[in-house]
Amino acid sequence: MSSGTRRKVLVYATGPLGDRLAGPEIRALQHADALRSDYEVTLMAQRPDRTERDGFPVVSWSRDKLIREAIRNDVIVSPCLAPYLMISKKLFGFVAVSDKYDPYEVELVAIDNERHERELRLHSLALTIDLRCADVVLCAAEQQRQNLIAAATKLNLGPGAAPPEPVVVPFGIPDPPPQSGRRPLRERFAQIRDDDTVVLWWGAVWKWLDAETPIRAFARLADSRPDVKLVITAGAPPSANNQRFEAVNDARELARELGLLDRNVLFLDEWIPYEDRWDYLWEANIGLTLHRFSAEAALAARSRYVDYLSAGLPCILGRGDQTASEFESAGFATLVDHPEPAELAELIAALAADRTQLNAAAAAGRQLAAERHISTAAEKLRAAVAAATNIERSSDIRGGNLTLAGTAGFYYAHKLAHRVLA
Repeated sequence: MSSGTRRKVLVYATGPLGDRLAGPEIRALQHADALRSDYEVTLMAQRPDRTERDGFPVVSWSRDKLIREAIRNDVIVSPCLAPYLMISKKLFGFVAVSDKYDPYEVELVAIDNERHERELRLHSLALTIDLRCADVVLCAAEQQRQNLIAAATKLNLGPGAAPPEPVVVPFGIPDPPPQSGRRPLRERFAQIRDDDTVVLWWGAVWKWLDAETPIRAFARLADSRPDVKLVITAGAPPSANNQRFEAVNDARELARELGLLDRNVLFLDEWIPYEDRWDYLWEANIGLTLHRFSAEAALAARSRYVDYLSAGLPCILGRGDQTASEFESAGFATLVDHPEPAELAELIAALAADRTQLNAAAAAGRQLAAERHISTAAEKLRAAVAAATNIERSSDIRGGNLTLAGTAGFYYAHKLAHRVLA
């Protein structure tokens, strides 16, 4: 642990922290920014392409570097800290903040093979270690908090050994920059005319999301409403590990089969640099995201929703998660429950024809964005970390050293088998 007057924090990101960011990296940057006023913050990333990001030094991940950072820092914020580090954290003297915002276990269910079953076992063991060792457990929504409480209850740690109460720290809504006046979608696609309505599928097409229904809905709109275009962002994810979750090729092939490709349904084949996202969102008229699996949706905290709200882009969302329900209650989003293509086509056509409703929804979004400002989320995180750093912890590990050592042993045995059999 650092001995200087200013405490030090390491924030770990699972991706490279380049210009193109996915949800976990956006989350890590928000955490780093929230903590910079009280701490000296360092970012750690997998294969970073730079040594500085947003004023923070960036170090690349390795086991040796992680141990050195654990010794140097007072606090480590990570989605999942290595079990060898967690069970030794009393020796290193850092506060462990585990951010469980990403429901990885239900995302893995979208991959139906033997490898995902082995990975699920690894994830379960890692979660057990996190819940036994972490000083702070974060999540992004109430459903996630309840799920973590249920998981902790199953550990049966005994009297006085309960894990910390999970703290809900949602994605914060940043202040948008001044509008640039750029129209990158029309610059890229000559098919989009000046007076067309643009429906934007923002973010990746993951296997647990439903891009099929929107594409089939546009097959019904193609002749009657050629002025309504669907743009799907289809760039490769920044993290190569996430490419196995993609379903964009299936979506593209369906659009081709239905005669919509490069006509009514357009694919933007690049992952938009994070700082450029505003121009794309502002140029669109309606955002659109649907999901396939209710279990995944219930625990989801989608960063693409944050972007819809940040840009004031009225949206059509699948029903099932807390954020979507809040958007609907505020008058910002229209929710659907696994609609048929004809039903979705009718809704899109109605919204495209009603600019008064879209303007009202955008105004409601601006009000909601102010209530969910990034400063509010930052204060929740700072308070949770400050409370943990000021607690005199009489026991570093809940549930016993022997039990935890056994769990860690199982984890590394499963990990070795996972690598051998992969």
